[in-house]
Amino acid sequence: MPETLKQTYSWWSRQVNDPSWLRWFEIFTVFAVCVFFAMQLSAGVVRWVLDMVGGAVLTYIPNVFMLMCIGAVLATEIYNARLRAIAFIFLIWMLLGLLIGAYTTGGPPQAVFGAWVLLPFLFGICTGPILMKNHPSRPVFYTVIFVVAVGGVLIHNLTVLPWVGVSYQVGGVELEGAREWHASGGKQRLSGFARSSFDVAGQIIVATGLLSLYVKNTFLRIALWSFCAFSISLSTSKGILLTLLMALIASEALIRGRVKILQAVFFVGILWLSVPPLLGWTMDWSEAARVDIDHPLYGSFIDRMNDMWPRALELATEHGVPLLGRGIGGIGVPLSIFEPDLANAGDNLWVYIAVLGGIFSVPLFIAGYVQIFKFTASPMPMEMQEILILAVIVNWYGGVSNILEHAVLALAFGIVCRYLATSDWLTSRRD
Repeated sequence: MPETLKQTYSWWSRQVNDPSWLRWFEIFTVFAVCVFFAMQLSAGVVRWVLDMVGGAVLTYIPNVFMLMCIGAVLATEIYNARLRAIAFIFLIWMLLGLLIGAYTTGGPPQAVFGAWVLLPFLFGICTGPILMKNHPSRPVFYTVIFVVAVGGVLIHNLTVLPWVGVSYQVGGVELEGAREWHASGGKQRLSGFARSSFDVAGQIIVATGLLSLYVKNTFLRIALWSFCAFSISLSTSKGILLTLLMALIASEALIRGRVKILQAVFFVGILWLSVPPLLGWTMDWSEAARVDIDHPLYGSFIDRMNDMWPRALELATEHGVPLLGRGIGGIGVPLSIFEPDLANAGDNLWVYIAVLGGIFSVPLFIAGYVQIFKFTASPMPMEMQEILILAVIVNWYGGVSNILEHAVLALAFGIVCRYLATSDWLTSRRD
């Protein structure tokens, strides 16, 4: 075994000191993200087909690729002693989160699964500078995402898709292939080729927001946002319609150089993300829930205020470690599998992270917003504009979604966090 480890170390030493290593790693990273998006855009179809041939486990190939990229980045940075202080702190925080999660949930499996759920986010953090490199094909890539996501919803609106409502098993656990569900009033939430309506809605808003920055003609941008709004309305995801409005305003502000408007979007977004959960924790919403919980416009929001967010707080205070939260795996999808009696999606980015990381989440959010406002006040090349539009989408949809369990938005959030934590990439790295 020692000889094997020595050989492995010697091989790795040659790789990280080979000038071509970075180039090959960049190619693999781009390949990995393309496979990731191909799976996310067609997850409903792919899972249906693979389940029929007994290959459902193959749906996790993109996750394996992401894990390989994350491991390569960490190994290279550690070997070359280039690990930044902020990265070291983040690694310690993740390790602490895993230990706390294993402690509060009764063992490592749930915490490890919670880390698995976070892979797209971690992939975005580790590879963001590679994924955001300027390249003439970027608008084409965004166009493909937009066309596939929107096209799938429009087709779903015209016909019944055979993969919707199908479930499959992996490792004895039954999982949804493509969710079939309905909004209040019985209207079906359309998912197109994706796995769920909120998945495809997130894909559409990300593609539209990024693509809009490259569309110089005003009428074409109007058409782009109109298709976006119509498609998302078919998914009946109300929270993302508000996100769409804010992303549209932010996009126009970036294109026209209206910094104050962009800053206003972020300022109000901070309130939107943080104030409702605080009100849910400090006020009694039971009467409002009794009267308005079935309201088609804001009933689900009342339900979050009355039930979802108070129970999420209890996860951290009654089922977690004081001030440190419940750790990784302590909220969201891992609960629905390992602790169904405590199931809670969080449905708010700040709530979700606060339950995972406890009190330490507060200074992280504050530092992130301070950096965002610094970005808005500085010169804005296209790269920074894309980061800011992603930040707007994550912020505003994060008010009613945990983001980290929406793969495409989790990737976007990871990229944004990487740039907020290491902003010198914007000025020091080569195109």
